[in-house]
Amino acid sequence: MKTEKTSALLVRIVAQLRPKDLLLSEHRAALRERIETLRHEKGWDNLQFGKSIKAELNELRHWLSGARELTTETLTEICGIFYISIGDLVHE
Repeated sequence: MKTEKTSALLVRIVAQLRPKDLLLSEHRAALRERIETLRHEKGWDNLQFGKSIKAELNELRHWLSGARELTTETLTEICGIFYISIGDLVHE
């Protein structure tokens, strides 16, 4: 019964989302995945990655979970440690 109520609620919420909102969400998820891929390629765990961009682990977790948005300054810092441009970060 609880599952049915939850499913109905999710259907109502998704129905209210605009295509623009969904696309933005997909782009944010793709960006987080790209950062995770680059981090793994360097062989860094989240703590090492956080130190390299001078971010607290809790703050990093919020960014990577999507709870907080990355600022332009943070994106620039991330690109700097991976030696890529922002364009390369967002377009794999």
